[in-house]
Amino acid sequence: MAIVNTSQGFWPVLLNRPFRRLWAAQWLAQTSQNTINFVLIVLIERITGSSMHLGLTILAFTLPGVIFAPVSGVVIDRWPKKTVLVASNLLRGVIVLSYLLVLGLAPDHSNGWVLLTLYTLTFLMSTVGQFFNPAEAAAIPLLVGRTHLMTANSLFSLTLALSQVIGLIIVGPLVVKLIGVEAAFVVIACLYGVAALLVGRLPRDEPQRNHAHPQGGWQQAKSDLREGASFVISERPVLVSMTHLTLIASLVMTLAMLAPGISTRVLHLAPEDAIVVFAPAGVGMLLAAVILGRWGNRVPKQRLVHGGLAAMALGFALFGVLAWRFQVTNQQFVFDASVMTLPVASAALILATIAMSLALGLAMATVNIVSQTLLQEHTPDRLRGRVFSVQFMLNNLVGIPPMLAIAALADLIGIPQMLIGIAGVILLVFGVTLRIQRWLAQPASARAASEADPAAVIDPSLDLPVAAGAPGGD
Repeated sequence: MAIVNTSQGFWPVLLNRPFRRLWAAQWLAQTSQNTINFVLIVLIERITGSSMHLGLTILAFTLPGVIFAPVSGVVIDRWPKKTVLVASNLLRGVIVLSYLLVLGLAPDHSNGWVLLTLYTLTFLMSTVGQFFNPAEAAAIPLLVGRTHLMTANSLFSLTLALSQVIGLIIVGPLVVKLIGVEAAFVVIACLYGVAALLVGRLPRDEPQRNHAHPQGGWQQAKSDLREGASFVISERPVLVSMTHLTLIASLVMTLAMLAPGISTRVLHLAPEDAIVVFAPAGVGMLLAAVILGRWGNRVPKQRLVHGGLAAMALGFALFGVLAWRFQVTNQQFVFDASVMTLPVASAALILATIAMSLALGLAMATVNIVSQTLLQEHTPDRLRGRVFSVQFMLNNLVGIPPMLAIAALADLIGIPQMLIGIAGVILLVFGVTLRIQRWLAQPASARAASEADPAAVIDPSLDLPVAAGAPGGD
């Protein structure tokens, strides 16, 4: 099933018909998910006009990622990936059509039971979605060869990023404006149906079957969960890669929270003009996917991760200093359309903002793509579903607190200070990463000795553990 062609670039991966079907299904499913998020937010806003109810809607989207991600991993490892992918798309299509049924049966949409039903359907749809992403991530290594894994992950990560933009900013507003909320539900259900057809034509994979557990299925499920979590904790390369992936997911949420404030309080623009911040970052992510997909295998993966983390820390720090500088001097984007001129200060602000955003997008996508590849390479086939479900659970679990608190913190300490603080967190993660990877580079005997005696240091000339302060430890 894997590609044997060893040439680099996107073309060999795209020539792989099963992967091409999986990739197309990902485009449809992820875009549909983000589109339905926008449609539901519009619907709840129309019905209630309440920020509290919008908050409940967002909570219904995110909470299943914390609760059900580990369970989804057990299912993915015990069932064929193809079955999980097909079922998740079909079920989401049925749930989307259920929104129409609820709205049609209740003329007064503001009734409490109608809202409760809408929230319940949203919760169920997000729960089903928790099975799709890990199953897809676990299926990629089964469809492409090891040589093309980074290229496939580049396309996978690019699709995840662009589908958010396309679904929330382009398709969602267009379908609501052109055909209305009710018709939008029908279109989205059809897209899920097409995605189910595409993954239904994938080769069938056979998961490794475990022997029956003497205490029954639920005990076996708990045992599987513990095994997946224990693997992530005990395998330090996996834990490091997952930490990086969770960091990137949290940073994306943080940027989404800060972008309107940067637009209004720093750049003195309207909140919707936050695209000034996001657009160059999107270009940077695209560049990273193209560059890594074509030439990524020529550079050691750890070096790419280290460079990406360092660039992220530098980018956020410089962005914070830049924001502080222009906030203090009250500089802003100024363009005189009557004479088609741009002041030097405004031109410098525009170019600096574009450069920082582009660099951040490039660095974040690099760390994300390479870490995803390392995670797949270090995870056995039988555990991939559980490991990827833990990843998506951590993305939601770690990302929720910043979503709830970032606005208050930005108001309390200021956006520039927040950006510099983020740079400090990235540097901390970078330092811990270097320490762990240097430990992993030591001989096994030296690692065992350092674990037994944390005060021991390693003599680089002998590759042997030497007690701190002992003779010969120079």
